[in-house]
Amino acid sequence: MSRSASYSVLGDNDNGLRHVSDGEGKQAEMTWVLKRSVTDPDKFDKLKMIYGLAILFAIIAAFATKNLVLPVVCLVVLVASTYEFFGGRKFALTQTVAKSGPNEIAWGAVRSVHVRSEEIYLSPFSKESKLDAFRGVKLSIQNVSKENVLEFIREHVGQDVQFLGE
Repeated sequence: MSRSASYSVLGDNDNGLRHVSDGEGKQAEMTWVLKRSVTDPDKFDKLKMIYGLAILFAIIAAFATKNLVLPVVCLVVLVASTYEFFGGRKFALTQTVAKSGPNEIAWGAVRSVHVRSEEIYLSPFSKESKLDAFRGVKLSIQNVSKENVLEFIREHVGQDVQFLGE
């Protein structure tokens, strides 16, 4: 029997949190998506205004220069830089790694877990470091249960991992 065939979805909720169980009833995976356009409506309104102004300036630049390349490039850069705001960021906790978008950290590399009100930070350092932002993984938990995420993390990290800020 293949490994993927033994997994089943335990449930989905309105926030996109998905629990997957292995054949033995143990939780094997958690995934969720955080969309800032939904959680931060004030920023969404500001971003709509910025998009409107950018489109207006692109039209003016296209007519003034009689060239479409620069305005189109500028609009592509704007859309690419704000994609995560609209499309969301995917977070996943699996048997082997924790993922936040393109960033991931193996459970064996986690030395400390920093628990904050709306995020959990998995760090490869035993104490807080200025390098945390570049080496660890930040899990935003605005729309999911902190207790469920912490329980999953405790099941997968080593015994010597420090939980800070609880």
